[in-house]
Amino acid sequence: MVTLLAQEYSRIGIGTLVLDLYGTGESDGAYGDARWAIWLDNIRQAVDWLQAKPGGCLALHGIRLGVPLALEATASNANVPAVIAWQPVVDGKMYFTQFLRIRLAANMDRLDIPKETTGGMRTRLAGGQSVEVAGYEIHPELAAAIEGINLKGFKPARKMDIFWLEKSVGEELALPENSSALIEGWRQAGGRVEGQVFDGPAFWALHDRFLAPDLLTKTVALVDSFRRPE
Repeated sequence: MVTLLAQEYSRIGIGTLVLDLYGTGESDGAYGDARWAIWLDNIRQAVDWLQAKPGGCLALHGIRLGVPLALEATASNANVPAVIAWQPVVDGKMYFTQFLRIRLAANMDRLDIPKETTGGMRTRLAGGQSVEVAGYEIHPELAAAIEGINLKGFKPARKMDIFWLEKSVGEELALPENSSALIEGWRQAGGRVEGQVFDGPAFWALHDRFLAPDLLTKTVALVDSFRRPE
């Protein structure tokens, strides 16, 4: 999906810098070396690099956990005029609980190890021990940063645009009630936020490669209109 989006951006004359944050993908470091503060610095360096190029940095694009990461990065950088948010993680604690449950599900049928709970894993993290989930080692510092995320307390900059795109719920193609309330609160606080739904699979949570063409189309249209306001 990221590659296809970059290709669509290229079609309308926008370049894309795709980041493998430290400890992920093809970057240096193992996943257990990843820290929220390092990721924020990765983004800062990426923005600085883009600002030196023709056109500068038009926007940051976050997917799931990348949305609060991008929003936090823009809080101290006035050079980023917009954030594109795909299926944002709003509550970090809830998100991390769901992540830990992957380990519980994987070990459910194993009789050779003690039964675990999310509470037990959090106790280990609080004691300074890393926890491995689905092959990913999570350091206590990263876990604490994720659990501290709550977009309800975030105040977007007045000069920044936020394009929020989320998978539709039900047959009415409407944003979830919690998301709508959050977006409205940001607007009342002076934020420039546009929320839209898309029709397509939850590709970020599926093992097989699925595509959401509707999300690509709507994202490119939003960014193109932002780049060239009427």
